[in-house]
Amino acid sequence: MTKAIKIYFITIILIGFIKPSRIYGQDINIKIGIRDSIKSEILQDVRKIMIHLPDSYSKSDKSYPVLYQVKGDTVSMLEIVSTVNRLALGEEIIPEMIIVAIENVGGKDVWPTDTTTAKGVNDFQSFFEKELIPYIGKKYRTTDDRILFGQSTTAVFTLYTFITKPKMFNSYIASSGAFPFCENYFIALSLKSFQQFEKFNGQKIFITNGLKDPLIAQVNSLQQMTDFSNLVMEKLGNRVVYKYLTYENEGHVPFHSLFDGLKFIYKSNEKK
Repeated sequence: MTKAIKIYFITIILIGFIKPSRIYGQDINIKIGIRDSIKSEILQDVRKIMIHLPDSYSKSDKSYPVLYQVKGDTVSMLEIVSTVNRLALGEEIIPEMIIVAIENVGGKDVWPTDTTTAKGVNDFQSFFEKELIPYIGKKYRTTDDRILFGQSTTAVFTLYTFITKPKMFNSYIASSGAFPFCENYFIALSLKSFQQFEKFNGQKIFITNGLKDPLIAQVNSLQQMTDFSNLVMEKLGNRVVYKYLTYENEGHVPFHSLFDGLKFIYKSNEKK
């Protein structure tokens, strides 16, 4: 999809769904979602979140899977809602789901810059596990089916969480996946973690890259993900459901990553 078409698509959705006066309220229900915040004891910070509930949420008493976007804003939330609705309501390939995006995320949250302790990443991971996920589960009707979606630098966090705490989520989607400037650390971490292969049983992971991404030459992401794919297949084999997809005519953060990732995840469920 060209940049012009993408911008046009997002603009049309914005016009149809958003009234500017309704976007920035605390705990105010708007068509695209609910603005909320969590005072995190772990992070010693207040984290702003956006939550989108399925159209059927208020009309039923059923529970829903949750898709967590590591870092999001109004525009990216619009893209995700549009993608999920198309797959759930239009094509009926996936279930309707609750969508949660964290708005204020910094580099120290997602990037293991200290490759000895990765403290910032681990704290952010604990925030998800001990604060955010329980908060969403208490406030809304959720199932245990959870998906983590990261793009660019937040794809690093997505991959890190799959490697270190695979059971925190059922499925992982990493758009523009890579181990930028820390490949050796991630490979060593994977080799150690994959020894406990039973923890990965049934987990799903979908990684994408665009072949026109200008960052490929800088961080060698294609080779990194090829090597990682080989390692996953060698050490985990059919214990996991795994796919690495490259897009010939896409750049950084391929636009179809979430669409293809969700289709892959839920179509793999049909094969069981």
